[in-house]
Amino acid sequence: MSTISTALEQPAESKLLRHIDWRGAFWVASGVPALVLFSIGGIAGTTGTLAFLIWTVSMIMGFLQSFTYAEIAGLFPNKSGGASIYGATAWLRYSKFIAPLSVWCNWFAWSPVLSLGCSIAAAYILNALAPIPVFSETSPEVVAYIAAHAGTAPADAIAAVTAAATPAIRTWTLWGHTLGPVSFTLNATFFIGAVLMLVIFAIQHRGILGTANVQKYIGLLVIIPMLIVGVVPIITGQIDYANFSPLVPLAAAYAPDPGSWNIAGWTLVLGGMFIAAWSTYGFETAVCYTSEFKNPGTDTFKAIFYSGLLCMLLFILVPFT
Repeated sequence: MSTISTALEQPAESKLLRHIDWRGAFWVASGVPALVLFSIGGIAGTTGTLAFLIWTVSMIMGFLQSFTYAEIAGLFPNKSGGASIYGATAWLRYSKFIAPLSVWCNWFAWSPVLSLGCSIAAAYILNALAPIPVFSETSPEVVAYIAAHAGTAPADAIAAVTAAATPAIRTWTLWGHTLGPVSFTLNATFFIGAVLMLVIFAIQHRGILGTANVQKYIGLLVIIPMLIVGVVPIITGQIDYANFSPLVPLAAAYAPDPGSWNIAGWTLVLGGMFIAAWSTYGFETAVCYTSEFKNPGTDTFKAIFYSGLLCMLLFILVPFT
């Protein structure tokens, strides 16, 4: 009787369920190529004509790293969390303090991607629903404004007409503040981004299987337009190869003048590589679910390998075209 009572009182062992295969992890990682939109402008401004090469080299480095991640993941088929957990395991024998700290630092460094991604998505939504109109010197509105305000310069007239025609939601701000070099505002972008983040949390809170099923469709919404952007200009011959010459670093960041392969040039190139790494290495998330794979022995490698191929294709095509 006591044996039965003891057995009933013992809680069931809590563990992750092996519900997904490599396809599920692939679809989760399918959102990574959209990260090219985070820094494509910054890298172009920093490296100039070398931008597409920066993306290519960075993606190749990330893809080669994926084999290392897959190998390490195979050593820990019952651990989820990806590279951060593997690093913590390596540190554990040396310091029980540094091990968890390394996990925290890894994800702390990646956390800004959430806010940046939601902010960029919010900006796209605003541009689609409430675009800011574009005027030129010959636009009827500008011509009428100059006629009504004699002596107004065309540039000032364009600015005035644009401000008047801009939807109110684009300039609305609930509250704003500046703290040293940092300024922040509670505007439409903030609230739309916050809603997007809460929706993402709600989806992920259902578990990896539900997340993978939803991400499949979101991933397709990302992949298909990016493939069109990357492939169509090549097929139609709309690529201006003059944009890739000369293949030298810029003389200074965000300056059009070409520089040379000196220390300043290499500094900009390596800076571009650093920025690109925040996007191109993101598909390592495919191995974060090892202990939830149905067959971790094969699913782990397939997940990160095929995710890497997808990212390599899009991270090279989109900046090139």
